[in-house]
Amino acid sequence: MSKSGTAECTRCGGVVSPDGTCTVCGVSSEVQGGFANASRSQQDLYAVPARKDGRTSRPAFLIAKLTSEKYPLTQSVSKIGRDQTNNISITTDHYVSRHHAWVLQMQGGYWVEDLGSTNGTLLNGEVLQERKQIFPGDKLTFGKTEMVFSVE
Repeated sequence: MSKSGTAECTRCGGVVSPDGTCTVCGVSSEVQGGFANASRSQQDLYAVPARKDGRTSRPAFLIAKLTSEKYPLTQSVSKIGRDQTNNISITTDHYVSRHHAWVLQMQGGYWVEDLGSTNGTLLNGEVLQERKQIFPGDKLTFGKTEMVFSVE
């Protein structure tokens, strides 16, 4: 439970709705408890399914935890940064570099990579040193902006 008395998702920290589903990552309460102790291969059960052409069959988003704003990941490369030419422009956080990171859609999944940003990129609280695959509910931090990867 959070301080406000609402249930908190054990996977991503989002708010759990009355029906037991996380409003951010979409994971149901039946499987949330298992995420904390699940191996990555068990978590892969919730990975994005691929179509024959290599693209995903369900829409994916980055959701800003503070504002709940949804950023669709509709291109094979979604650039993230402070510059307004990025697909996901984060202009309110001066800790975000102009060209901070990108999310790549490839091999039937999604991957995140830091682009040499000044303040780094975190994946589930750990500094991202190399390109890593992301899964629904993963927390990404660009500067001081935290987002959750979600698939609908």
